[in-house]
Amino acid sequence: MPAVYSMLVSLLDVAGHASSSLRFIRDSPETVWALASLSLFIDTFVYMLTVSMLPEILQDSMGAPESANGVVTAMFGVGAVLGCFVSGILSDRIRERRGLQMISSLIYSVSGIVFYFARHYYQILLFRLIDGIASGVACTLLYASIGDVYPANLLAFKVAIVYFCNNIAYTIGPICGQRLFDMAGVKGPAALVIALGLLKLVALFVFSNDSLAIRSAVRSRAYVSAADDSTFSKSHESVASMSIPRLLMQPPVIISTLSIVTSIGIQCMLEGLVPLHLVDKLNHDQDNGITFVILGLVFTIMVPIVGKATDSLIEWRGETMRYYAMMFGAAATVCSVLLMALANSYAVMMVGYAFFAVADLCMFIPAQSAYGDFVNGANTDSMARGYSISVFAWALGAISLPPIGTALYLRFGFSRPSIAIAAIPCAICAIACLLFIIYDKRKHR
Repeated sequence: MPAVYSMLVSLLDVAGHASSSLRFIRDSPETVWALASLSLFIDTFVYMLTVSMLPEILQDSMGAPESANGVVTAMFGVGAVLGCFVSGILSDRIRERRGLQMISSLIYSVSGIVFYFARHYYQILLFRLIDGIASGVACTLLYASIGDVYPANLLAFKVAIVYFCNNIAYTIGPICGQRLFDMAGVKGPAALVIALGLLKLVALFVFSNDSLAIRSAVRSRAYVSAADDSTFSKSHESVASMSIPRLLMQPPVIISTLSIVTSIGIQCMLEGLVPLHLVDKLNHDQDNGITFVILGLVFTIMVPIVGKATDSLIEWRGETMRYYAMMFGAAATVCSVLLMALANSYAVMMVGYAFFAVADLCMFIPAQSAYGDFVNGANTDSMARGYSISVFAWALGAISLPPIGTALYLRFGFSRPSIAIAAIPCAICAIACLLFIIYDKRKHR
């Protein structure tokens, strides 16, 4: 009996220690950050998992015209826009992040079930629409959750690591999807989509509390460097929330939205034009995807470096440095595209493309973290609304500039259209940043 009693006491001690450890994990901002990284990895992986096989399914198995591919992509965009705005408004109104993210996990699994049984074109459209809704909800709330628990002088690096996970998923997703499709047809990738949705659901349920609850604890800690001039409000109560139209009237939000539309739009445009230019003008027709492997490696390596540098600049000289970084990114983007346009060899072209990747990050990372910083500084319950604008800006950039670039390429070639499309929005973005810097200096004079 004494031995049994001692064993029971030991088991209770272990259970109590495990419970204490789990409670620490659930209440930690680092857990929010880790789950946000996992969430964006799953989101991008699910999209890229199926993107390479859809043409084969649509044209070979369903007999759909090639124009159907664009419609399927557009359905994802429609779902993403619907999901981001609904979740942004609802999350701020009911003050809930985790529950809505769990719902988005179930929506991923539902989309996988639809894909699993897809036999007709309309079912593929439905799959992409549901997947887009899940993506819009997930991306809005994962960034909002990070903004809830991290201040300005830490936020850019956290966002950069989340984006790092996005780049990994972007690289390996098509490979895994094609392998599964070759082995098991549609059912292989569809089953993995279902499983990933359930994995995210379990991870959120077990390992994390709601980020707004964690935020209250974070605000009471000495969590921010004294050098930071725009951090969590000292008040523990936020003022009334801002509507999306009112947020869009705030200069930091306008500039960040413009920067994201520009960076994502030019990136997506070049992803379509560079392969055409390599074949048409540089006679490089044996690429086998190496161009995008190189680009992906540069993005992956440089994302945490740019994020850490942005945080260091903000901690060193204040929030204004964010806009200097975006202005530098805009100027560097134009220079990189100019180098690509003038390239007369594949090697020079890839140097320019790698330079573009770094310049693009200098625009995107500071802009993506600016929404959370603005909401924290304004002390308003609008974090999810702010990041719904960010997701919309991402979608707008991805669907607006690429068609324009392709149409102009078919008529004028690569050089003039790429330079013009890069220079005009980058100039607008740089001027907006400069005007804000001047305004901010006069305001604090």
